[in-house]
Amino acid sequence: MHLAPRLRARAASIAAVAAAAALVSLQLFVPPIVGLANNGDYGRMMDYAGVRYRPGTSPEQMYFLNIQREFELVRPVRSGTGYLSSEAGLALAGRLVGQAFSRNGLFDIRALGAVHAAVLLAALWLLTNCVRARPAATRWTAAALAVFFFTDVGYVAPFNSFYSQVAALLFCLLTFGIAAEGIARGGLSGAWLAAFFVSAALFVAAKPQESLHAPLLAVLGWRLASRHRGTRRTAAWAGVALCAFGVWYYAQTPRRAIKDVALFHTVFMEILPKSPDPAADLDALGLDRALLRYRGMNAYLPEAPLDDPAFRAAFYDRFRVRNLVLFYAARPGRMLGRAREGARQAFMLRTPGLGNFEAPAPPRSMDRRFGRWSDLRKRLDRHGLLWMTLLLGGNLAFAAATWRRAGAAGRLLRETAAVLCVMALLEFGVAVFADWLGDTARHLYVFHAMCDLLIALDVAWAVDAVARRRAARAFPESPASVAP
Repeated sequence: MHLAPRLRARAASIAAVAAAAALVSLQLFVPPIVGLANNGDYGRMMDYAGVRYRPGTSPEQMYFLNIQREFELVRPVRSGTGYLSSEAGLALAGRLVGQAFSRNGLFDIRALGAVHAAVLLAALWLLTNCVRARPAATRWTAAALAVFFFTDVGYVAPFNSFYSQVAALLFCLLTFGIAAEGIARGGLSGAWLAAFFVSAALFVAAKPQESLHAPLLAVLGWRLASRHRGTRRTAAWAGVALCAFGVWYYAQTPRRAIKDVALFHTVFMEILPKSPDPAADLDALGLDRALLRYRGMNAYLPEAPLDDPAFRAAFYDRFRVRNLVLFYAARPGRMLGRAREGARQAFMLRTPGLGNFEAPAPPRSMDRRFGRWSDLRKRLDRHGLLWMTLLLGGNLAFAAATWRRAGAAGRLLRETAAVLCVMALLEFGVAVFADWLGDTARHLYVFHAMCDLLIALDVAWAVDAVARRRAARAFPESPASVAP
């Protein structure tokens, strides 16, 4: 391909990355900078990066109300808090960038924002460049949607933060960007195949809940591998390794700080307070009715009993996730009710209660300049379960119904969309049923991205179909008339 046609084919991707870079930079680097205030989770990554709050910073300044721009540099702690996340690597990279450009010996959170932004731009390049062989209308539609969706402040604000959810978002987008490139190439091999599994592993290791996706991504990687026998065998072994890594990673999750808190919240802040008969529910869960006194209690309160040996024997030694699954399986009405309640936040991209700006901006104030997509999404919350069912169920049904008559690339595209749907359902299920619903919007951060990828795919697919029909009528032998 000559240079001019090649540039024309990639013009939409180049424009998308340039526009995204400008919009993200305006939010992260140009005062008043945007971030996401600390709800208490920053500390999990700050030790790994070797940063801490400056002396004299009060708790009121640290948490919830406003963001902090400058931190003190200290020696990184390899063991950190025991909470493992691929975000630790990004945070350490941010520290190195910040240290190199620091003029006052302090760490500026914008250095970490720059690292996060660089990964986002790489993912957007892959996600938009994969349609370079499609009609111009398809290319520009995909580019416009990618920029409009993923430069929204709901996605970008956490980049200036130490939340591990950012790594989950970035490596999810990067993994599916590589998958999209594999579809465009007719399969992955060599460095591209290795990049897929490395990115998938970094996504799986971003947060404990992402480890559930390891088997799905392992199968997808195997399907995306080129049809060469050796490549397929390599992909199969890489998939096995990814699954084993997912199991190992989940086993490293600190029980007290993560698993125990989630179980406590789902029982004492969700099931019992909303139960028509709390005592009967405790019986059904195999728990002592004396535990009723903890109904409505938050696990982070000083008087919470998580470290009490008697409570641990009465609750954690007798209650497991399987008890929760069986409880809801026997009560489909309760399960639907909780799903409906959680779905009211399924399209809420912004995190309420956490400030976006530095002081002296008003406490908990949120940026309204770059939130057009957030505002549009939020209008769907009232009927969230309906819209979620139409989006995920509709894509699954379409992929299944049209798979047989699609070509090789079309089948891979449908399989990738189906995997994305199942992953989104898993994200939703974990966020809604495995913790309390008070922080669901933040826990659904990656779920939002998966849904937006599907929306972009659906719109671009429809535009492509119209463009192909027009091309087929005008130029029956045109490559653009070939269905994916």
